[in-house]
Amino acid sequence: MMISNVSKYLMMGFLGLPLVSSASVLIDNNSSISNLQSTETNATIPPPSNENNVTLKTTVKEAIESNYRVKQAKERVQQANHFVREAYADFLPQVALGANTQRKQYEGFDNQNYSQSQYDMTLTYNLFSSGKDYATVQKNKILKTTQEKKLKGTLEEEIAKVVDAYFSVVYGKLSLEVNQKNYDKLVKIYEIVKTKRELGAATMGDESSISASVSNAKTAMTNTESAYNNAKDYYEFLTNKKVADFTPYETGFDIKLDDINLVLDEVQSNNTDLGIIKTQISSKQKEIFINKATDWPTIDLSFTDIRRNRYDYNNHNAAIAVDGYNSDLLLQLTFNYNLYTGGKTEARTARLMSEATESTYNLEYTSKELKWNSQKLYNSVQTNTKTLETLSSEIAASEKMADAYWERFRLSSQDLVTLLQAQRQVNTAELEKLRSEKTRILDYFNLLAKQGKLSEYFGY
Repeated sequence: MMISNVSKYLMMGFLGLPLVSSASVLIDNNSSISNLQSTETNATIPPPSNENNVTLKTTVKEAIESNYRVKQAKERVQQANHFVREAYADFLPQVALGANTQRKQYEGFDNQNYSQSQYDMTLTYNLFSSGKDYATVQKNKILKTTQEKKLKGTLEEEIAKVVDAYFSVVYGKLSLEVNQKNYDKLVKIYEIVKTKRELGAATMGDESSISASVSNAKTAMTNTESAYNNAKDYYEFLTNKKVADFTPYETGFDIKLDDINLVLDEVQSNNTDLGIIKTQISSKQKEIFINKATDWPTIDLSFTDIRRNRYDYNNHNAAIAVDGYNSDLLLQLTFNYNLYTGGKTEARTARLMSEATESTYNLEYTSKELKWNSQKLYNSVQTNTKTLETLSSEIAASEKMADAYWERFRLSSQDLVTLLQAQRQVNTAELEKLRSEKTRILDYFNLLAKQGKLSEYFGY
């Protein structure tokens, strides 16, 4: 029976008849079909309905509105604003009210039976602080600016996370589809090779080779599905939305790069990290002045108004005014100057100057590192833009080659190894194109963050 089937198969090949029909009949009549046959798996992702599709900007807006780190940063800005108001209070007079009353009754050698009350109001005002109060206000304003820049930095950091999660879902889905397509193609080849093997037209090595390729494709698809599921989980964590209800889909973005020198100038001028370090240096300089001013002269004015009255009580507990109602007015001018503090102020000043110098070195290093990283991102965007063009051509040519090999393989005029190499080349090129597209887009948005323009891009 085997010889007869082989003879029929070879005869159809010599006559140039399509062998697929015969193979299909043989497969249909075979009661034992391999478990590797092409079927829909859990990895298959149905296309989302249009009403659930969301743009990148919509996703970022939804995620940022509920982001707790951004809310924390906003509260720190409010706290810094209150620090400024608190510092301004040192320029205003301070008013305090006081009151006390007592009743004393004592019988003995010296009988005492009286009540006494005292009320006072004290006004204090700093006339001169050697510039300490003004410097404190300026320092707190710098603190507020620092917190505002940190808010922007936190905002851009969280936006970058959402952007990465968005495209990880988009390209994770596309990669899964590419691997699914490759798996289905290899399963079809496996079915034909298995049939040829039963007819004696293929060797055990051929069947083992295609079986290994199918298993490898299955493993790749499983790994891609796992990565896609992780991307969905992270996306849902950031947006508080289910992917099925809030589905990313955008891939095409108009990416335009300015001249590299202009980009690097913007990085040096607008980068958030550099801005934070600069404000920290300014804050240290103010802190140094404030520390020195603690030993410099201060002049304070104090005005106190005291009102008193006293009543004695007779044997019938009737109140008799003794002192009656009287008042004292006290005006006091206080001059203070620290001549010697044991070197404490000098030591603290030296420490603050060292911290300011450290921040200056940090500024220089961060500036160089940012320039280097920005250049890498710029080159990556340019390189991947060019790579996408060549990959598109490679995919088109590889698909034509694979289709040609596929037809010749079906007609038994092409060996299996060459077909598998062509199929692998198509799959690799398609995955590489997706990787290059994702890298290009992410590096572009990371470059915007380096320029301090990422939040502006999304309307913040």
